[in-house]
Amino acid sequence: MTAGVDAGPDGRIVSVEERKVWISRRRDVGRARELIIAANLDQVACVFSVARPTIKFGALDRLLMAAMSSNLPAFLVLNKVDLGIPDELQERLSIYPKIGVDVLHTSVESSLGLGEFEDRIGGKATVLTGPSGVGKSSLISRVLGIEIRTAPVSDHNEKGKHTTSAVTWHPAGEGTSIIDTPGFRDWALWGLDPQELASCMPDLAAEISNCKFRDCLHRQEPGCGVLAAIEQERIHPLRYRSYLGILESVLERQERDR
Repeated sequence: MTAGVDAGPDGRIVSVEERKVWISRRRDVGRARELIIAANLDQVACVFSVARPTIKFGALDRLLMAAMSSNLPAFLVLNKVDLGIPDELQERLSIYPKIGVDVLHTSVESSLGLGEFEDRIGGKATVLTGPSGVGKSSLISRVLGIEIRTAPVSDHNEKGKHTTSAVTWHPAGEGTSIIDTPGFRDWALWGLDPQELASCMPDLAAEISNCKFRDCLHRQEPGCGVLAAIEQERIHPLRYRSYLGILESVLERQERDR
């Protein structure tokens, strides 16, 4: 939901808008349920970092799948590039533009890419989400010129410290707003059945119509269009490996929920 707020010093809710589009994940506290992160958005900025902490592609792929399942455009903001991008990381990152996911390189320390990031969010409602410690709040502080509390990444395990503890909305005028979110360790998908997962990965989705069976899970089924595409090098093996890992986790959660 979104709410109108008056101009008084304390603020109050004056209206509640219809929730038309939203992004959510699974919350496994007590009984599993949907945790809606933000609603009535225009796009999702998936913020990850080169190092401290290093990007986890499984978490990125889950987040991109959640955005695609909600019909929300998404792009990757690769932050802290001043720390250097190893060749193996660069190779893996090169896959994403080929499947329609733009990759912005940013650094708060050197100001690299901040102008491009600002242009990308201009005139839109953008949710910034990603793991703890990747620099979401620092990006917002620099772009909007406001102070947001941040904390250094732990030297012990290179994980963030969850400085942002609630979703916050930052209006910036002319239709621009940024929604900052608490960091996550992983993004547990909500509302997607195993048979729907491949349709939320654009490179796999392009091959599904070639599958012999409608309920194909693209593992070892005969006549699988996805497996054929991998053999013909139309799908990168690392993307398929990521799909299998996500599929396995969804199947395991499905079994636990029974």
